Amino acid sequence: MQQIKDKLNIIDVIAPYVELKRSSKNFVGRCPFHQEKTPSFNVSPDRGMYHCYGCGVGGDVFNFVQAMEGVDFKESLKILAVKAGVELVPEDPQKRTERDRFYGALEAATIFYSDALEKETEALQYLEARGVKAETIAKWRIGYAPGPPNHGWREGKEALEAKGFTKDELFKTGIIKGVDSGKEPFDVFRDRIVFPMSEPGGKVVAFSGRILHPDDKAPKYVNSPETELYKKSDLLYGYDKAKTGIRSLDFSLIVEGQFDVVMCHQAGYTNTVAVSGTALTLHHVQLLERMSDKVVLALDADKAGVNAMKKGATLMLGRGLDVKVAEMPNSKDPADIIQSNPVEFKNVIGRSVHVIEFLLHTINKEQTEIRNFRAEIQKEIYPVVLLLPTRNEQYSFAEVIAKYAKLPIDVVWHEIERLREEKKQQPSQSYNQVAQAAANAPHVRSNLTSAHAFLLASFEVIDQPFVEKIKNELEKVDTSGIEPLSDSEYARVVFTLEQQFAKLPDLALRDELVAKFNQLIAGMTKLKVSKVRAELIDIELSGDQAALIEKLKEISVLEKKMREPVLRLEDLE
Repeated sequence: MQQIKDKLNIIDVIAPYVELKRSSKNFVGRCPFHQEKTPSFNVSPDRGMYHCYGCGVGGDVFNFVQAMEGVDFKESLKILAVKAGVELVPEDPQKRTERDRFYGALEAATIFYSDALEKETEALQYLEARGVKAETIAKWRIGYAPGPPNHGWREGKEALEAKGFTKDELFKTGIIKGVDSGKEPFDVFRDRIVFPMSEPGGKVVAFSGRILHPDDKAPKYVNSPETELYKKSDLLYGYDKAKTGIRSLDFSLIVEGQFDVVMCHQAGYTNTVAVSGTALTLHHVQLLERMSDKVVLALDADKAGVNAMKKGATLMLGRGLDVKVAEMPNSKDPADIIQSNPVEFKNVIGRSVHVIEFLLHTINKEQTEIRNFRAEIQKEIYPVVLLLPTRNEQYSFAEVIAKYAKLPIDVVWHEIERLREEKKQQPSQSYNQVAQAAANAPHVRSNLTSAHAFLLASFEVIDQPFVEKIKNELEKVDTSGIEPLSDSEYARVVFTLEQQFAKLPDLALRDELVAKFNQLIAGMTKLKVSKVRAELIDIELSGDQAALIEKLKEISVLEKKMREPVLRLEDLE
């Protein structure tokens, strides 16, 4: 990782995405992560970091590639290793070869299905009737898997075996499946319109198939089974093509099916994705929030759709995302609306409302009796309100709820506050357990985090001999329990200090660093006092007077240490 950083200039990595101009030691440009007219995106070639003062993003080359390409750290490492000409430590060659063969089988299957579509008039007519254009078919590599009634059960298997892929490889990629011993395996996808599903980097890892000739025995949709390459909880259909659209439109549009995704992109909503065969997961949300913190859900308005929407929205609200819902009229799905009237779909998305308003509207339609309505919102809506990031937002929605429920705002707010207090309670834990948990928490974020980050950032910004002395003192301190800032937050601190410190004389710089160092030590000592006080509870209960006296002495020593500065200005001379 460090070798890659050493070989790459961050300017060379960012320049293909952002037009940069030199400004003193740094470069500036318009941020690629949000719309802006005045450049606020700063890049430091010296430190290999970037930071945007407009939207707050920042980090190093790995963070940038992750955010721009919508990939995880491992994938960004591969991309930058190629740029840097660095060979990553190889994995087991046999394992790598096997995985490459799996990708190859899936790619060959995609080509086979695509070629088969060209020969299947009914399948092409079906896609045309659904409003799918030829260029959309090509872009999404939509295909057809031959099968009864007009074809056999093993056409895909036989075609891929003819290309050199083994039965075991076709099994492990979910292209074929077995039956009772002694009988030949057959294709998973038969007589189906096939949608290749790709990982964020664009490689096909699975398929979803919609039946062409429906019958009573076959399900309408069939998805690939989970394999080494395909995990339902990891993949969002269309994400590989939606990354840029999400960033430029500044919101993700989540729909239910492959046809919905394809038609939304065709209509200009290139920010559309769908889950496949599972509920929205944390990993899905993490993929989306890399590009934008805004989401619009356009799911079915039936009971199952509303439940799925609520679960997904709860997960996203809990991570600080802004979640809205586009209510589909007359139980139509996005693909149907776009096919009949694309302008109507644009209006539907434009009328999206916050998820809390949508839930209120839904419950209001279901519960006509006011008492039942109030009981339902207390059960379903109040917990969602508490997920909102600020009290101001929570109070604003309390006012909305009050209007719907015909209640005074004070009553609604009182119930929300009561629920907040209930959630804080730990009924099964004694005071001692809570105290121990707090004292033994592995990470402490707050003033300690800020002070520690300030010092580390200062070491990067200030090029003076006295900095080495403070570094040496900090190395003597066990800071493993302090939670670090995120890359983005740390980049902001570095760039901010660089501007502030440029105007300060050496004496002022020393004073700042000494004050922060002492603040850090005092804060850590305070934590130790809390931990010892927690231990004191157990000793008091045990009745061990000698141990009690020792602990009290220890607390006295620590409290004295808190009052005395560890580092003084003269120590830096």
